[in-house]
Amino acid sequence: MSQSTPQKWFQLEEQFFKGVDRHLMQKLKNEMETAKTAEEIIRVTGINNPHLAEEMAKLHVTVETLAAFRLAPLVAVAWADDRIEENERYTITKAAEESGIAADEPAMALLETWTKQRPSDELFDAWCEYAAALSSSLAEAHRATLRAEIVEQVHAVAEASGGFLGFGSVSPSEKAMIKRIEAALTV
Repeated sequence: MSQSTPQKWFQLEEQFFKGVDRHLMQKLKNEMETAKTAEEIIRVTGINNPHLAEEMAKLHVTVETLAAFRLAPLVAVAWADDRIEENERYTITKAAEESGIAADEPAMALLETWTKQRPSDELFDAWCEYAAALSSSLAEAHRATLRAEIVEQVHAVAEASGGFLGFGSVSPSEKAMIKRIEAALTV
């Protein structure tokens, strides 16, 4: 049997607390990184709900991915009629700016490209899969918030093309695209 000395007890205690300190420091670092990412998500995407942004950050959703995520359905609705009208382009750009995306950011350049040249159907298919996966991993309240924000924006784009005296401003193909977007965001 080994002999216990105060020095051995002190060494064991010191080892224990060093391990606890390392664990607590890592936890604090992770929390700070999550908070920073959540702040960036709010700034870049316009998601106004800090709890939703934090939950997305915990899921390791990057700001870049989310910026493109938020823009893809707007572009899909605008292209639903096989063309983008200037009012739709303006509404998409305005939505991106209101979401905190600056004119000099890569997400805005990507958006500009998508509004001038129709992206492939695979982009929207990938968005639908990503939206469904993200939605299924969010709490119901956060899922509802995200869905409401995106649906509001796609309706604004669809209604931007006008119509006659406000009637018929959303075409059947735009309505069908909006239904696909809503379905992707509903788990």
